[in-house]
Amino acid sequence: MSTIIMSLCWPLQGMSGPQKAVLISLADNANDEGVCWPSVARIAERTCLGERTVQSAIKWLGTSGILSFRERMGRSTMYTITPAADAPPLPQEKHTPPAAAAPRTVIEPSSEPSTLSGDEPAQKIAKPKCPSQAIVDLFNKTLPGLPQVAMLTKDRVTKISARWNDSTVHQDLGFWAEFFELVGSSPFLMGEGEGRDGNKPFRATFDWLIKPSNFVKVVEGNYHA
Repeated sequence: MSTIIMSLCWPLQGMSGPQKAVLISLADNANDEGVCWPSVARIAERTCLGERTVQSAIKWLGTSGILSFRERMGRSTMYTITPAADAPPLPQEKHTPPAAAAPRTVIEPSSEPSTLSGDEPAQKIAKPKCPSQAIVDLFNKTLPGLPQVAMLTKDRVTKISARWNDSTVHQDLGFWAEFFELVGSSPFLMGEGEGRDGNKPFRATFDWLIKPSNFVKVVEGNYHA
């Protein structure tokens, strides 16, 4: 438990009881950097709340900026608590209003506010560019036991980019490192199982892994039963 994070969380207001209970439970597990990774079931057990209520509270805390989280394949989600981002406002000092006859100072703006014309497009937040080559290099390095990728073709770039853009969670090389480690921990995907009808056992390839349906099955742990 981090007393620093806990002391910053207790004063926070503007949330429901269940949301505050989940936040305090997370803070009780966090280190001084605000990082922790308890499971939803564990939080539910400690707070006496249902798992759906816990998930809803976590979503609200993330939307409010108090909490950020990163999914980890095959393991519980990693949370980072940032209570200072939503610290309660300091009480404003009360001032005695000036007498009715006292003159008021009016400060005029130095310039007119700028406005965008209808022809000017609004600025968009740029998405991180997909590092296709770096992802292929990770595959070759992490899974030398599988057929190595020798050429980064246009078709492969398209499919890698599609998986990268499926979710903001995927837009991190750390995610791909964990993804390939998950593949490496599956005897079936690594061709270590027994083949059917005397045939050679199945062994995953890079192109097979980045197909949409196969990608989801690997992430969800379907090949680790």
